[in-house]
Amino acid sequence: MAALQTVQKIGPVLDLFTVARPEWGVSEVATEIGVPRSSAHALLSSLVDIGLLQCRSRGRYRIGWRIVELNQTLQGTVDVKTCAAPILQSLSEQYGETTHLAIMERYQVMYVDKVLGNHVINVSGARIGSRLDAHCSAVGKAMLAYRDPSEIDRNVTNKPLRRFTSSTITDPDALSRELQAVLRQGCAVDAGEAVPEVHCVAAPIRDEMGVVVAAISITAPASRFMAAQHEFRRAVIAAAGAVTKSLSASLPALAQVEIDSPTLHAVAG
Repeated sequence: MAALQTVQKIGPVLDLFTVARPEWGVSEVATEIGVPRSSAHALLSSLVDIGLLQCRSRGRYRIGWRIVELNQTLQGTVDVKTCAAPILQSLSEQYGETTHLAIMERYQVMYVDKVLGNHVINVSGARIGSRLDAHCSAVGKAMLAYRDPSEIDRNVTNKPLRRFTSSTITDPDALSRELQAVLRQGCAVDAGEAVPEVHCVAAPIRDEMGVVVAAISITAPASRFMAAQHEFRRAVIAAAGAVTKSLSASLPALAQVEIDSPTLHAVAG
């Protein structure tokens, strides 16, 4: 039991290390995760031993080089990013808007790739590697919709849903209705729910077993989004379908099909 409790604390410890704050001390970690200083020191030392952290001078800790090795392993075994990259690029070029690829990790969205739009007034979008609550993002809702409701109850709505803007959905029942709409429509919309006046539409990507493993999105200022939302919806569903086909067949070359090709329009229905 003690070993299991230790493992469960590793995630929260690693979550502390961010671009904004890459270095932590033992006492700071103990305070943040709510454990005694001795326990924090033991956790940090264990993570140093396996290379996930490194101990700097004055007892300060940073991310270790083992992370780089694990990242290379991930890139070599997961094809979603590779399959999606050409379509992400094509989608952005066709509409001039910022496009994103995201996965779900511990019920938070993680952005793993993006292509910046080329409009004069543009949306910079989320930084690659950044995380966002799933309930307020189009990519998050596109993935949450395909999770079991009891799973969402245990891991998402078991605590208050954070409000980011006046449009953020913070009521669990309202979120449930929103996710049901995603299932009917095949895509999810973020109407300024994470950032005011920034709208997104996203569709789910499935693996060879039919499991939703990622989502692709188009992000635009509210004014441009509203004018082209129906076209954006069709395009993002088509793009997600093409990535799904490529991923399922393990043939990345399929992802090079242009967004406006008849194949993709057929997927969009």
